[in-house]
Amino acid sequence: MEGAGGDIFMGSSARFSSSNIWRNSTLEVFSKSSRDEDDEEALKWAALEKLPTYLRVRRGILTEKEGQTREIDINCLGLIERRNLLERLVKIAEEDNEQFLLKLKERIESWT
Repeated sequence: MEGAGGDIFMGSSARFSSSNIWRNSTLEVFSKSSRDEDDEEALKWAALEKLPTYLRVRRGILTEKEGQTREIDINCLGLIERRNLLERLVKIAEEDNEQFLLKLKERIESWT
């Protein structure tokens, strides 16, 4: 049986050696927390998708500097929050554009 993280767990025996328990738990310590965070964010987005269109287009999930996420109403953002959001979006677009152009340059140079 395959888990969400791609790990395979067999339920054929109730007995596990202690080394298997320690090995499995140490591998999953960090992956569980990131999976839980991803699951929580996916649930928030699913809840937003169920809203009526008028409300859905005005709401979003904002990731703060600390890594925490919160649901926001775009119309209720303050001036500083709007500026920070726009700066972050522009920065992401610039980085994506820069990466695209660098990959394109490498591809063109590889042809010549």
